[in-house]
Amino acid sequence: MTVEDAIAALREHWDDVVSRLDAGRAQELRAMIAEIGGTGHARAITRITELLTEELPPAHPVRRALARGYLYAAARPDWLVLREGLLTAGQVPAAAPGPGGDPGEILAEVTARLLRAPALTEDEVRLRGADPADPSLIRLDRPDGGRQWPSFQFAPGTGPLPVVQAVNEMLGAATDPLGAADWWLGANAWLDGRPSELVGSVPDELLVRAARAVAEEV
Repeated sequence: MTVEDAIAALREHWDDVVSRLDAGRAQELRAMIAEIGGTGHARAITRITELLTEELPPAHPVRRALARGYLYAAARPDWLVLREGLLTAGQVPAAAPGPGGDPGEILAEVTARLLRAPALTEDEVRLRGADPADPSLIRLDRPDGGRQWPSFQFAPGTGPLPVVQAVNEMLGAATDPLGAADWWLGANAWLDGRPSELVGSVPDELLVRAARAVAEEV
């Protein structure tokens, strides 16, 4: 079973899933589904997974499909067909976004959430012996024009963690830092936790495999 099976399960159980979400999260789910197969695909799949993991109980069929499927994505799914199956079936209405549902507002909310995570300044990164311009490090731009580097990327008191750098490169952190940060800081159904909190407590290869499964879906 693969992640696309979880999307198919979402269609089948749509009414039940939406009944468990508040209005804002239901609209965000619709917006993310609309991005499937497009330029924001990787971020959309990550966020859909995060929403469903946070909101559904472990025994829910959609949550079970997510938990079983994360590493088994050898075949490339037809994401456009899956997306249209949701959109055209009337289960995800293509209506104008309601309050808080505008894609730009959703992106702003996601960015604000990621910026609230513990982070280092440019000077602190240099003190750790790292290059702030290193493309294998996630660098987030703040609304005030400043920049910050999520601290989970660094070992306590020292430099960058090799496994984090490897995963960042796999997730395209240099060109999509928000997407990479969202993967690390969001709930992950297969790993049953937030990857950023699992560094050092699970085998590095497990993190790499989970990230590779997402990267190969794009």
